[in-house]
Amino acid sequence: MPEKGQVTFRVLGPLEVTLAGKEIPIPAAKQRILLAALLLKANCPVSMEELFDYIWSGAPPANARGAVQTYVARLRTSLQAPDLIVTRRDGYSIEVPGFALDLHRFRDLVTRAEALTRSGPGTQAALLQQALTLWRGPALANVPSERLRSLATQSLGEERLTAVERRIDAELSLGRHRQMLAELRALTAEHPLHERLWGWLMTALHRSGRHAEALEAFRRLRQVLRDQLGVEPGEDLQRLHQQVLGGEPLMNGDPDSDTSPPAWIAACQLPLGVGTYVGQSELVSEATAQLLHRDVGVVPIVVVGGGPGMGKTAFAVHVAHRVRTAFPDGQWFVRLRTSDGSPRDPVDVLAEMLISAGLDRADIPDGLSARAARLRALLADRSVLLVLDDAFDATQVRCLLPGTTECAVLVTSGTNLWGLAALEDARVLRLEPLRRDEATRLLAGLIGQATHHGVLAEIARLCDDLPLALRLAAANMMGRSPAERARYLAGLRSRDRLSLLAVTGDRAAALRTSFDRTYLALPAPAQRLFRLLALVPDDECTRQGVAALLQVPAHEAEFLLEMLIAAHLVRRQIPDRFHIGPLLRLYARERLAAEELPTVQPAPVASAPLS
Repeated sequence: MPEKGQVTFRVLGPLEVTLAGKEIPIPAAKQRILLAALLLKANCPVSMEELFDYIWSGAPPANARGAVQTYVARLRTSLQAPDLIVTRRDGYSIEVPGFALDLHRFRDLVTRAEALTRSGPGTQAALLQQALTLWRGPALANVPSERLRSLATQSLGEERLTAVERRIDAELSLGRHRQMLAELRALTAEHPLHERLWGWLMTALHRSGRHAEALEAFRRLRQVLRDQLGVEPGEDLQRLHQQVLGGEPLMNGDPDSDTSPPAWIAACQLPLGVGTYVGQSELVSEATAQLLHRDVGVVPIVVVGGGPGMGKTAFAVHVAHRVRTAFPDGQWFVRLRTSDGSPRDPVDVLAEMLISAGLDRADIPDGLSARAARLRALLADRSVLLVLDDAFDATQVRCLLPGTTECAVLVTSGTNLWGLAALEDARVLRLEPLRRDEATRLLAGLIGQATHHGVLAEIARLCDDLPLALRLAAANMMGRSPAERARYLAGLRSRDRLSLLAVTGDRAAALRTSFDRTYLALPAPAQRLFRLLALVPDDECTRQGVAALLQVPAHEAEFLLEMLIAAHLVRRQIPDRFHIGPLLRLYARERLAAEELPTVQPAPVASAPLS
């Protein structure tokens, strides 16, 4: 996506501007007025005379033209997109793609609802409800221009009310009379002279069996019209009144019938993000840009890989919160593993996602293909961010993908899922341990800035700069006395470090648990190789050394090494030399002691060729 495409604007309520999911403040009043004026006529020129009128209420100063030019220059800088505001012959225009302005999206949804009369009132009502949820209050409520707000209130308010009327008409035609009563009462109080709204209220009350209240509604309307305008209700309402008096049915069908699809609910399922997120700034920017990118026919997919304890889920949640405003139809968070680390069946995952899309459990089709197709249909033309956490493999993910480019997908996995890169054009990112300065900054933010830098650096080293290990260590030092902290640090220096990188009583908050999930997902031969690597000295090995260690052919040893590399348990340093980190080495020793020793002895391994 071009840089300007990362900027999104909201005018249906207080004026808001976001860049890559982060709000851009526009504190200067006149710059807000200028930006709002351009956005109300986005992609069309706004003359200098119009801008003078909005900014200075028809009384511009002598240097008004130069002042506007200055405001435009400052806005371009704030928006970080110099080409977004374009100079025209006698004014300016702002070039905004449709999805980046809530007003455009509102109008698009209303237009689509009008064009779908053949699909029935259920589809119309859902689209119109989706459009109306974009409103957050009076348009441009925080823009200090009486003339501009008046224009927005008059023109945009009329568009909103028209959409409300069409949705109510569709809802009532579906027999949803009782459900609409509260909203109709509020609307008639807000628009006391709007006869059509009063007619709908009378209809809904009458069809709900509340005939006396329907007659009382007509009496109140007649009194208001007499008092304020000196007129009687129109012929249509007079006729409706007579029908209610005579107890005549106003519509056919069951008043409580509801055969249409439920209105879409823009659900945010994202977990709480961490307030002290540190590091990976380049990858955060890359993931953000990719998720906001739009190419015809291509769904943006980002795969976040990395070893256990690397903070893949925290990274994904952090990025998802940054971009969530670009996906107004919802942000879903789906776990792809069970609590014991087993991969979930995609059939069950699809059922969960279909329920999130508003489908009743009884309406969920059977079978993988049918559920995947139904999900794609429900997500068509919607803008939803899917966060698929802890994927087992590409096959598990593939059937969960939407089919339209307004959605985006963020996947975390202990493997890199290169199959998604090959076939679905996914961008694969690999998380690395934090830099030492980032690790110490994270610790300082969690434990306290008063902690000596040398202590923080040693803790970071003992934690291999892994985000999870760092957070666990910090949790064990928070609120402790200096003597208790010193004892804990001494424990970290010991060989029982893994036991100390845990929160007592919370098995999920333990580095060993994270390692277990990755290790136990491996096939038995790869598990055995990982265990035996604890016997290789100097934290390094070669393919020949591994073949000698396992007493297998070199090609088989290389295959197993690749499995460990894909699981991020081993790293390739140079083409024929491999490395296992200190904490993972401690874990491998634990597994070796528990599962193989004393049958395996280190002496023969030490003589294996290592270079």
